[in-house]
Amino acid sequence: MKFECRVLSIKERDKLFEEIKNQVNSTDIGAKKVSEKGTHLNILVKDLKPIAANILKQEMLSLGADCIVAKGALDLTIDRCNVILTGNLKQYRLLSPKLKLQPFGLKTLGKEINQTIRNFFKDEFILLSKDREIKLKKEKTYIMGILNVTPDSFSDGGKYLSTDTALKRVDEMLREGADFIDIGGESTRPGSERVTLDEELKRVIPIISEISKKFPDIPISIDTYKSKVAKEAVEAGAWIINDISGLNFDENMKNVIIQENVPVVIMHIKGTPENMQKNPTYENLINEIFSYLKKSIDLIENSGGNSENIIIDPGIGFGKTFDHNLEILNRLEEFKSFGLPILIGASRKSFIGAILNEPEPTKRIIGSLAVAAISSINGAKILRVHDIKETIQTLKVADAIRNEKCLKL
Repeated sequence: MKFECRVLSIKERDKLFEEIKNQVNSTDIGAKKVSEKGTHLNILVKDLKPIAANILKQEMLSLGADCIVAKGALDLTIDRCNVILTGNLKQYRLLSPKLKLQPFGLKTLGKEINQTIRNFFKDEFILLSKDREIKLKKEKTYIMGILNVTPDSFSDGGKYLSTDTALKRVDEMLREGADFIDIGGESTRPGSERVTLDEELKRVIPIISEISKKFPDIPISIDTYKSKVAKEAVEAGAWIINDISGLNFDENMKNVIIQENVPVVIMHIKGTPENMQKNPTYENLINEIFSYLKKSIDLIENSGGNSENIIIDPGIGFGKTFDHNLEILNRLEEFKSFGLPILIGASRKSFIGAILNEPEPTKRIIGSLAVAAISSINGAKILRVHDIKETIQTLKVADAIRNEKCLKL
């Protein structure tokens, strides 16, 4: 007699629960228990005392899970170490009560592990912009249309410099289905030169003012790292501040965000636009991006701001090599550990051109759509793109597959 066997590739607890019910016809209680056991997570914990790492390992082993520690932790020959926990949801749920009884900060760690797991599975968000709510629903990936009012942006520089052409482009993007409009008055392409504060203000403020009058219900994002531009843009009608520096180029930016009570996109960048692509190197790419973003999130929270009013962006192409960009997209899901919406801006970028052997940005649309679909599946909530109609069609399919149903978006 032969049996039919296969490996189930279901990652989500709820979907695994339904599969168990459908395939096995088990009780709800049994399906719930197994779905928790079948949902597996590897969790990195950084900077533990070796003695705490050893206790953590023993507690994980006692639950049938595991924890890998540095070799120097066992004989206490190192001062601090990282560990990786490997277990299922049931084991992590049982871990926290055990850690409550332990010293060396493990009680706090138990709470943080639980919060990280809750963050990872969070799939709906509400952002507050003054007295307005921006709701990001579970089923949908949202589109941020790019409007560069610059003469030198890498793909569409010089096309929308006048108010009339800018308004026509916004109208076109909205008819195609854009959820946000991101307006930038200074190119941040690799090697680009900085513009003066006055010049950036002159480019963006009149256009933001006109767009907000004509399209009052569409959230406008201002792409700037200058606090004065951000403040005046919000006063002119912008809903969101999009800072490529992650609050690191202008120390007053955090104050504007808090005072104006608007969401902010904090992005990772290594270096500046002038030098960021001159041989960027990392000891550990994902670690360094994660720590950079966490520092900016903590800055907002410690300054009295709302840390849940943040969108994170790992910064594709901003101080990243070809391989770095691919690694970020492949491991994008790890950034869900913040419990914040993730934005990806990869549209038409040079790494796509390198894959396709296509030097012309406007001919990288199909490659950009592939990145959009993979980003959505891997956890991106917002995609900043040039090609609205094509991306929305792509995401309708990606979202339908991810949600296993046909969506009427």
